[in-house]
Amino acid sequence: MTPDTSGTKTRICPICEAGCGLRIRTTDRQVIAIEPNREDVFSTGHVCAKGIALKELDADPDRLRTPLIRRANGLQPATWNEAFALIESKLSQIRQAHGTSAIGTYIGNPTAHNIGLSMGLGVFASTLGSTQVYSAGSVDQLPKQLACELMFGNDMAIPVPDIERCDYLLMLGANPVVSNGSLWMVPKFRDKLRALHDRGGKLVILDPRLTETARLADQHYAIKPGADAWLLSAVINELRRLGAQIPNHYNAQGVESLFASLAQISSEAAALRSGIDIADIHAIAGALHTAKRAAVYGRVGTTLQQFGTLTSFLIEVINLLTGNLDRAGGAMFPEQAFATPTHSGSGLNYNRYQSRVSGYPEVLGQMPVVALSEEITTPGDGQLRALVCFAGNPVVSNPDSDRLAAALTKLEFMVCIDIYHTETSRYADVILPGTSPFEDSHYDSFLGAMGYKNTARYSPPIFPASSPSEWQMGLTLAYLIKQAAVPTPQALNAFEDDVVAAAVSRHVNDEQGPLFGRDVQEIIAAIGPDRGAERLLDLGIRAGRWGDHFGARNGLTLQQLIDNPNGIDMGALRPNRLNEVVRLKHSSINLAPQEILLEIGRLLAQPVTSGFQLIGRRNSQTNNSWLRNLPMLTKGRALSELEMNLEDARLLGVASGEWVQISTTTATVNVVVRTSNAIRRGTVSLPHGFSEDNELQQHRLTPGANYNRLVATSQIDGLSATAALNGLSVNISRASAAAPSRQH
Repeated sequence: MTPDTSGTKTRICPICEAGCGLRIRTTDRQVIAIEPNREDVFSTGHVCAKGIALKELDADPDRLRTPLIRRANGLQPATWNEAFALIESKLSQIRQAHGTSAIGTYIGNPTAHNIGLSMGLGVFASTLGSTQVYSAGSVDQLPKQLACELMFGNDMAIPVPDIERCDYLLMLGANPVVSNGSLWMVPKFRDKLRALHDRGGKLVILDPRLTETARLADQHYAIKPGADAWLLSAVINELRRLGAQIPNHYNAQGVESLFASLAQISSEAAALRSGIDIADIHAIAGALHTAKRAAVYGRVGTTLQQFGTLTSFLIEVINLLTGNLDRAGGAMFPEQAFATPTHSGSGLNYNRYQSRVSGYPEVLGQMPVVALSEEITTPGDGQLRALVCFAGNPVVSNPDSDRLAAALTKLEFMVCIDIYHTETSRYADVILPGTSPFEDSHYDSFLGAMGYKNTARYSPPIFPASSPSEWQMGLTLAYLIKQAAVPTPQALNAFEDDVVAAAVSRHVNDEQGPLFGRDVQEIIAAIGPDRGAERLLDLGIRAGRWGDHFGARNGLTLQQLIDNPNGIDMGALRPNRLNEVVRLKHSSINLAPQEILLEIGRLLAQPVTSGFQLIGRRNSQTNNSWLRNLPMLTKGRALSELEMNLEDARLLGVASGEWVQISTTTATVNVVVRTSNAIRRGTVSLPHGFSEDNELQQHRLTPGANYNRLVATSQIDGLSATAALNGLSVNISRASAAAPSRQH
């Protein structure tokens, strides 16, 4: 498919979980303007500054367009064949000498927004077969997914608020006015909140900060960082005192064991730990108990803490206890148009193996990133010696960043796939440039299961790729592993054919799937595109919830999505889906996994903290460390500031605009203070995604203190070993000025 490069095209924004529809005006290979697509069935005209700034990203002269390989005088331009040949040679040597486990994969956040990249790295990772798989998920979302895995046996059964029918929404540690949802696609949140208020509904926020979302809420409670599990336990106990019971139709097991464990947590203890009065805790429980259609939702503030998995689990317990799980107006399970075969085997995708050095548990096929440094630097069998980094910047986004940066220098070989030269890729031996977002196709294969309503949308590329697509890069890297040779174009096409045939075979062999028993060659012949990741996409859509099952019924195909560039509206979220999403034995919900009961015991033993606690926050102009080079978003804005309560600042003797020093056991950073009454006393807030580095290729890169330098790798969620970035104990003192730029 060769894109027509002039005119006005539709496009789904690939930056965040809003997935907004855009209209792109182009002339030849140039983007003239970007506007919201008011006809998009999902975003209905919403867009933020980040979507508009894609024009600058596409044209940015600092964006990498040529492979770089390390020579005697540093990273220098190379041909694609040179880059692939070096990768093949080095990875083959390491694999032969030390085994597959000596090669690791790091998966960055952008892969969730890029169908070609995600599918390509999937082929690479499965071909490699190493257990050393790391991702940004363990500094973001894995506690949420693990809680769903433990409760439902399905890490993708993530309930989201049915906001268009809800009349009481309790939200913890989330700021959708800025984020547009997180593990919940909900663009135009302000409008949806206005509609909720118009029908008499209420939004209640639990957050240490008066966030942009909390300013619009009916009630805001400034909870202490990391204390959500204490408060939620007390709410559950109060709901039970009010007579709430988990309805029988949920088929939940372990109810009494869970409640007996939670009964040890008194309202008095919860009030002390959370900073929320007992009367307010009981008022929250009472409102949930009497609301007709209520939902509880928690996000980054609840997952990036020492009890992130337990907190996520208790949120769904409340949705169950109030009868609002899987119910219109409550917390519901969105449906994805794209299907993968049912996982075979039994047991949970958790703790099936452990990390080599510290024994951290595997979570959903991944190792936690807190293990990455020690796995590189600790000698012995299985020592990590090579790393392939897909669209990630772990030196900025992972805990104890200085330690990780030092560890990366010990690798024998490192490959980075990225659109920019980053704090991480400076240590690479090969950098493969990613494509412009307008040279990619787009389909939300991961986030499409988390929409506020059900839709199916696809965007083809606007411009032809000037280099190998990210799907082709992933395939080529997999071919290098499998065949120990750089593929010719014909060989790569044959390899892609094998990948597609294997995917079809998995569907055909899935006894629970709609293609079970079908002829493999018949399915392959019917797949729409001749080449590319779209072949797998067409397969998944046609085998999915609304698919045509390859002629067995009328239904969706990829071609239908191409013919409907504004998307296809599949309707409101559908209730009564538990029998479809629960995958545990006897199709029952497990409310008393041993892991959760033990975690409640650990909560009871948690020591009381004092002093300043640091939490993160997100700016509407930034998105992790992706977009720090775009003037439209960063010019003239002080984005990296420490927010501090006015009274705390007065006692410390500092005012807005002055510098303070933040210290932990791992690092010290200097940052400018912004005083505010919008944050509780004893809590300070710093945005993530910045670094002090000024030596990178990007000449417009926005500097700022790297939050993750302050976080020790020992600061983790007890079950998932996810980095506990929120609720970090810090020391703060006056500083005379900014610290000098760090040198490398």
